[in-house]
Amino acid sequence: MITILYCQGMKDDRGELDLTKQIDTLKKTLEGYKILVDVQQKQIWELKKFVSEDYKNKNLLQGYQKVIEDLIIRSRK
Repeated sequence: MITILYCQGMKDDRGELDLTKQIDTLKKTLEGYKILVDVQQKQIWELKKFVSEDYKNKNLLQGYQKVIEDLIIRSRK
């Protein structure tokens, strides 16, 4: 009987128990995770660049503050 149904073009759909369907679903899920990881790696890189720029600006600000303090001390003498 199964042979007859198969020959007539009927599919053997087992629903959620169909391993082929499960494999396809897992492949799609994995691809989604790969895309998510790629996006997050780019976000991490951008945040690292931002933090690096922030440290650079803080160091520059401290240097300017030191120069201003030195100029104030010299102008008082």
